[in-house]
Amino acid sequence: MNRTGIHSPSSIRFKVLLGFGLAILAVGIIAFLSIRSTRSFIRTAEWVSRTHRVLEKHESMLRHLMEAESAARGYLITGDELLLDFFQQASEEGIDDAEALRPMLADQPEQRARLGEIQKQIMRKLRTLRGLIELRRKEGDAIALKRFSAMGQEGSMLELRSLMAEFELEEQHLLGERSGLTNQIGKETMARILLGSGVTVALLLVAVGLILRDIAARRLAETLLAQERNLLRSLIDAIPDQIFVKDTEGRYALDNVAHRRFLNIADPEHLTGRTVFDFAPRELATIYEADDQGVLATGNPILNREEPAVNADGKMVWLSTTKVPLRDLTGERLVGLVCVSSDISERKLAEEKLRVFAAQLERSNAELRDFASVASHDLQEPLRKIQAFADRLRLKCADALDQQGLDYLERMQNAAGRMQTLIQDLLTLSYVTSRAQPFVQVDLGQVVQGVLSDLEVRIEQDAAKIEVGPLPTIDADPVQMRQLFQNLLSNALKFHKPGQPPEVTISARVLPAPEQALSPGTGQGEELCQIVVADNGIGFEEQYVEQVFTLFQRLHSRQEYEGTGIGLAVCRKIAHRHGGSIVAKSEKGQGATFIIKLPVKQITKS
Repeated sequence: MNRTGIHSPSSIRFKVLLGFGLAILAVGIIAFLSIRSTRSFIRTAEWVSRTHRVLEKHESMLRHLMEAESAARGYLITGDELLLDFFQQASEEGIDDAEALRPMLADQPEQRARLGEIQKQIMRKLRTLRGLIELRRKEGDAIALKRFSAMGQEGSMLELRSLMAEFELEEQHLLGERSGLTNQIGKETMARILLGSGVTVALLLVAVGLILRDIAARRLAETLLAQERNLLRSLIDAIPDQIFVKDTEGRYALDNVAHRRFLNIADPEHLTGRTVFDFAPRELATIYEADDQGVLATGNPILNREEPAVNADGKMVWLSTTKVPLRDLTGERLVGLVCVSSDISERKLAEEKLRVFAAQLERSNAELRDFASVASHDLQEPLRKIQAFADRLRLKCADALDQQGLDYLERMQNAAGRMQTLIQDLLTLSYVTSRAQPFVQVDLGQVVQGVLSDLEVRIEQDAAKIEVGPLPTIDADPVQMRQLFQNLLSNALKFHKPGQPPEVTISARVLPAPEQALSPGTGQGEELCQIVVADNGIGFEEQYVEQVFTLFQRLHSRQEYEGTGIGLAVCRKIAHRHGGSIVAKSEKGQGATFIIKLPVKQITKS
C-alpha cells in the first residue's frame, strides 16, 4: 500500500505469485509424499504375504523414521520450515509405532529385547537429526550439510534395517496376520493425498480472496482519492489569492480560478504546459523565471515578496508573492514549486496615502512648532508692553482717573495676566514634543520631593497633608515627570473643599502581567508601573472623566477657581509620549483619583 492508501499493482502481483506459489508447493509436497508412499506400498505389498502384523508395524515405524530423516535432510538443504513439521510428525509416529509393537510381543522375550535395541537406535538417530537441525539454524546450511555428509553410514538407516531384518526372520510365522497392513498403508496414502488436495484448494481460495479484497480496497481508495482531489480543487478555487503549481521546467501544471482570472483564461487546458513568458511582459517574465529557478536550485522559499505585475487588462498591480519548493513523496527530490500571490494594490495605495498624510502631519507639527516660537516671542512682546504701560499708567496717572477708569485699568491688567498665563500653558503643552528630552533613569520619589519643595508655601497656606509612598525608578523624561506631578498636585491643592485641609496620597506599584492593560493607542514596555494620585477635594461627576483632559475645558468658572484648562491635557500628552496612559475616577464631593500607567523600561530612548 502506498502513501495515498491505494494498494499498488506490485503488491497485488506479489500476493498472486505468493498464493499460486504456495499452491504449487503444496502440490509438490503431495506428489513427493505420494511417490514415497507408493514406493513403500509396493515394498510392503511384496512382504504382506510373508510378514507378520508386527513386521508390518515395524515397517511402518521404519517408514516414518525414513520420512523424518528425509524431512531433516530436506530442511538442511532448503531451510524450509514446513519440512520441520513433517519431521516432527514422522518422528512422533515412528516412536509410537515402536511403542505399539511392545504389547504385541508380550509372549516373545527375545523379540522384546531386540525391539528395545531398535528403540535405542531410533532415539539416538532422532537426537542426531535434531542436533543437525539446530546446527543448521545457528551456523547455516553449509556446516550442517558438511556434518551430515561426514556421518557416512551413521547417517543412513542401514543399521536399523539390519536389526529389522533379524526381527523379520523371527516373525515369519505371523505372515498371514500382517496382510491387513497393506490396506492400511494404502488408506493412509489416500488420506494424505486428499488432505493435501484440500489444503491446496484452500490455499488457492485464500489467495483469490485476498486478491479480490485488494482489488476492492484499491477501487475504494481510488474513489476516495478522486473525492479528495475534487475537494482540494474546490478549496483552491474558492481562495481569492492566486495559486499555481509549476514543474521544474517552469511549465504550469495546476492553478486556481483567481490565477486564470488574472490571466484572462477560461479553460485550464489553455494554461497547462505553458510558461510565464506566454502571459507576462518579457522584462517581468525574466524576473519571475529567475525567482523560480532560484527556489528550485536552492530549495529555499520566497516569502511575502512584494513585486509588480501586469494583469490581463495591461494594468500595473502589486502582488505579495510566496514561492515554496514542491517535493516528491520521499521528501528528497524537487518536482516543482507552489506559488501563492495576493493582490496588495489597495494596500499599496493606502500606504501611499498614509505616507502623504504623515508628510502633511509633519508639516502641521512644524507649523505648531512655529506657532510656539511666535507665541514665545511675537505674542509675548506686545503683551509685556501692554502690562508695562498699564503699570506706568496706574503709577503716574492713578490720581487723574476716576473710579470707572481705575476699574477699566484693573480689568485690562487682569486680562493681560490671564493671556500671559494662557500663552505659558500653551508653550508648556507644545514643549511636550518639541522640547522633549531623551529617556533616562528617573527616580520618581526624588521628582515628587522636588515638586513638594516648589509647592511648600502653598502647602503650608492650605495646611495640606501629603502622603508619598515608595515610588520606583523608570525610564522617562525627568522634566516632563516633574511637570506631570506638578500639575496633578497643584490641582489637588487648588480644588479642595472650603474649610477642609487638602489630603493627597501618592502611591505606586509594578503591575503583574495579567493587569498590564493600557489605554487604546498607547505603547507598552516590558513592565508597567501604576501610579495613583488621590485627593479628598471637591471631585466631579463621572460623566466628566474624559472632558477634564480636553484642552481649554473647565468645569468651574474663573471666579471660583483660577486656571486655563490646559494642565490635565498636558498630563495626558506626557503620559502618551511615554507610551502610557492616564485616567480619572471621581464622584462629586468625594475627591478625585488619577491613575497613571507608565512602562518601567522604554523600548526606545527618545
